Amino acid sequence: MATIKDVAKLAGVSVATVSRVLNQGENVQPETERKVRSAIKALRYSPNLLGRNLRRRETRKILVLLNTISNQFYSRVVRGIEECAAEQEYSVMIGMTHGDPKLERNFLEMLKTKLMDGAVFLTSELDGAELAAQLQGIPVVQACEVQSTFPTPWVSIDNRRAACEATRYLVEKGHRQIGFFGAGDTYGSSRQREEGFRLTMEGAGLPIREEWVLDEGFGVGAGIRAAERLLEFGSLPDAVFCVSDTCAAGAIRCLAGEGVLVPRDISVMGFDNIRLSEVFLPSITTTWQPQYEIGYKAMEMLLRLIGGEEPSPNRLVLEHRIIERESVSPKN
Repeated sequence: MATIKDVAKLAGVSVATVSRVLNQGENVQPETERKVRSAIKALRYSPNLLGRNLRRRETRKILVLLNTISNQFYSRVVRGIEECAAEQEYSVMIGMTHGDPKLERNFLEMLKTKLMDGAVFLTSELDGAELAAQLQGIPVVQACEVQSTFPTPWVSIDNRRAACEATRYLVEKGHRQIGFFGAGDTYGSSRQREEGFRLTMEGAGLPIREEWVLDEGFGVGAGIRAAERLLEFGSLPDAVFCVSDTCAAGAIRCLAGEGVLVPRDISVMGFDNIRLSEVFLPSITTTWQPQYEIGYKAMEMLLRLIGGEEPSPNRLVLEHRIIERESVSPKN
């Protein structure tokens, strides 16, 4: 197996020069670099990346922390992170916490012991103040879910404004009695979406029936549970705004099982615009957020932090928009 000394000998240069070429250093003449590259190719030399990275105190690995990868929304965000990372020869490790703070603290130890160069947090089960204390000086970017008490650069959408616009859309379709299927205090986004719903209902002078505000979570099962509870009240709202597309899908499935058809009997609106919302029957009217771009931009920010730069801007709010499909119809 060829060594760096063999490459230097064949190219007629010093070992230091070969090292500068491999590390893309400065002060290497083009002809010298050509000779070194030619020698590397001829000898089929493969540099010892582990040793090089240890000397540079880097791993070329980053951590993506989230609750679960099973949600289609997060899979698109992760894809954006991975593609940006790959362009800069970084690899990505997925750290799933499954909602367990103990597991998350294990991943924090990996960051603190420099097994990763930095992290993108998509979700966190820990208090922002704890994260700030534990990860001081470690490159971290938040994406999607943002904790203000954890002062890092972040990328997200304006969840409150997006929910205001989604609720306003239902009102403009003639719906006056509107329910909300949320996720309570699970994450900041769920609180902000409920706030947007309430602000718009109050601004339109429409009553909010608290028995129609049901916090079960983001998933399909959460939508089923919320719809089951809604059916127990006897009377149905004109429409329901769901905190996520998966929640909306679960609600539609449950309602259909009881003979309540969407949108004939009740309109249902989702949030996120995951692939499921396009192929579900009926297809789900939703609020689109740029999942891939969120991930890509978050990784760009992280790379700047790792390189010792401060991202500008360090708080990036991306656009959203309403996607009209079949699950919402005008109120007759």
